[in-house]
Amino acid sequence: MSSNTLYRKYRPQTFADLIGQEHIAHTLLSEIQKSQISHAYLFSGPRGVGKTTTARLLAKAINCLKPKNGEPDNQCEACMSITQGRALDILEIDAASYTGVDNIREVIEHSRFTPSNLKYKVFIVDEVHMLSTAAFNALLKTLEEPPAHALFVLATTEIHKVPETIQSRCQKFDFHRIPAEALARRLRMIVKQENFTVDDNVIEEIVRLADGSSRDAESVLGQVFALGEKKITLEQADLVLPRSNQAAVEQLILSILTNDRAAALKNLSAQVENGIDLEAYRNDIIRTLRDGLLYRVVSPNLRPQMQPNLAEALNAFTPLKIVKLLEIFLSIQQYILASPLPQLPLELAVIESTSEKLGTQTPDPLPESKTKPIETQTENAAADLNLIQIWEQMMEEVSRKAPALALSLKMVRPKSLSQDELQIVCPFTLHVEKLNAPKARALLAEAAKSIIGKKAKVILELDLNARLDNVNLKSQNSYPPKPVSQETKSGPRNSADQLWDKIVNAFEG
Repeated sequence: MSSNTLYRKYRPQTFADLIGQEHIAHTLLSEIQKSQISHAYLFSGPRGVGKTTTARLLAKAINCLKPKNGEPDNQCEACMSITQGRALDILEIDAASYTGVDNIREVIEHSRFTPSNLKYKVFIVDEVHMLSTAAFNALLKTLEEPPAHALFVLATTEIHKVPETIQSRCQKFDFHRIPAEALARRLRMIVKQENFTVDDNVIEEIVRLADGSSRDAESVLGQVFALGEKKITLEQADLVLPRSNQAAVEQLILSILTNDRAAALKNLSAQVENGIDLEAYRNDIIRTLRDGLLYRVVSPNLRPQMQPNLAEALNAFTPLKIVKLLEIFLSIQQYILASPLPQLPLELAVIESTSEKLGTQTPDPLPESKTKPIETQTENAAADLNLIQIWEQMMEEVSRKAPALALSLKMVRPKSLSQDELQIVCPFTLHVEKLNAPKARALLAEAAKSIIGKKAKVILELDLNARLDNVNLKSQNSYPPKPVSQETKSGPRNSADQLWDKIVNAFEG
């Protein structure tokens, strides 16, 4: 096998070799055949789907000495020099490394000179969204009125970061993720060319991991080849592939849907003993639940590629429950790496997923607030404010006196506020310790007084299950997450105690 990586060795050399981007190849070939090429192109799409490759093919096609129906012949001197990377008139710029206006000015200056050997000078700017604002402004005039011999091809994975003024001066093409079947066919072609034998389930696993990226798929395939075996099975490929087991994932979800908590925990324990990658396992759970959700909502008559028993179980549940399951497994990402037992967050997610409340077909009503309504004799307007509005005003008040403390307040949430008590939920012990300082308590009490007219005693609660990321707080006088342990009004409790309380409550004592 060549020392080159697979994705470089098998880089498409004609538009016909491109996979998954037929709509772009057809349009560009038509423009080349009619000699109606644009002066600037903007390629956007996910990584590894052929943007830079298409830009190089375009450069070869317009400079080829003997093109065939718009395709480069790959035999003339122009094609050979571009393929081998020695063409002086083809410049590739990595905008992630050269972001400044001076770099772009050099490109603009270079574009004014006629080509040395080829018909066109082609400037391929990769990751163009990384350019600075000044660099984009410097490029505007050249893109609008470029020299006749110059062609600009801009490539980006984040089209929304490219200014509209740049986009409007380019012909845009949107690259798609490569379909799984097309990617699998390409991998099998490479396997055959390299004289290897790779099991179909290995190919399917690589395609799944690549998520529509040809470069990622070929890179992983190269790692599999590096094992040194001519015949590669899934057991051997597991040495380099992130370990997960789709059948085990589907069985776990089936156990959750049928409320078989013991079977689900046993499944998870067996995977941990087998040395599975827990992060990959969680991602597979999320991906399978997403497929199940789309199956239930978008195409209920189309059975997805999963176990028949799982598909039948999905039919028995409303999309709302699947959404709840997704929320549970999405929320544990930060805890998998931080937990002393990496499998513990997954075990807690399984326990929560198999709770009786989650199994109901209709959403549970929000618990009624037990706190008394806020009353004040000094400011009647405060009676019309809800908890969240009051909290936001308190944060503004604290930020004027102690900006550092205000940063900590952004990471916590109010639970309730009565006439003389302010309860705050903290996700980590660090926040409890910081807000428990006398100065911090005094500032919070003063801020409460300025809003509701009297000081309020600050009570801190440590809740490891508090989901603070992207929480959409509603106008309620209670904090949405379910209580995990008894209220801690005497001070912060140990993290292990909180986790133990959660487990005990989940198993109902």
